[in-house]
Amino acid sequence: MLKPVLNQTPRSSFQVLRDVTFGLLIRELKTRFGSYRLGYAWALLDPLLMIGLFSAIFGMRGHSGFGGAPAPLFITAGYLPFIFFKNVVSKLQSAVNANKGLFCYRQVTPFSTFIARFILETIVGMMVGGILILGLLWFGFDAVPSDPLQVILVYLMLMIFSFSLGIIFCVTSNLVKEADKFLRLLMMPLLFISCVMYPLASIPAQYQHWFLWNPLVHALELIRSGWISGYISPNASWGYLFGVTLMLLTFAMCCYRLNHRRLIAS
Repeated sequence: MLKPVLNQTPRSSFQVLRDVTFGLLIRELKTRFGSYRLGYAWALLDPLLMIGLFSAIFGMRGHSGFGGAPAPLFITAGYLPFIFFKNVVSKLQSAVNANKGLFCYRQVTPFSTFIARFILETIVGMMVGGILILGLLWFGFDAVPSDPLQVILVYLMLMIFSFSLGIIFCVTSNLVKEADKFLRLLMMPLLFISCVMYPLASIPAQYQHWFLWNPLVHALELIRSGWISGYISPNASWGYLFGVTLMLLTFAMCCYRLNHRRLIAS
């Protein structure tokens, strides 16, 4: 009798991580959007409704209130990266608690859940951004980035920044249970102190240095200056954003390395 030939070639750590991440990604797609009647359309409706609402509220200010840019274009350039940051941080913060039943399998690690949720948010963010840009072009706005390379580079740093902060929040929430509520409250005022709905230049000069401590302000202003033709933000710093992102990534990896067994045990 012929016996089935089994593949005895051991898989590398990268191959295991790739396969586990793909499985977790499919699971996230079903669990996140499958419970809503609108399904995947809700990923587009959420930012579309918010951008439309804020454009209608602040549109009466005219171009002068948005650094010379139309209100819908200005708000889209600020709200899209902010909602991506918020979604990544919140999803990574709850990644361990949402998948704790899978950690009985040796191949599934907290880091693979981070990667899966990060990839999903990146794909959703790219699709939503592309659809909104096409919509702005349809309505006659010049939504094509004037400096695509700058927008891509800043987005990459924002992605790493969001990924790192999400891991730190996840580790902190599992070490101190009360921290979960505090971290959720901390995210709420960021919409108003990150220059999402107004340019940094509209803040009085004597108070701008307080806002410049926030790395999100630098990210959003650099994205706008690369996206909107003629938009200038001289106080936004590439060096500050890169330095904070690098330090945050290093700290996040150290936190995960020291606490990954505790995350599984939780």
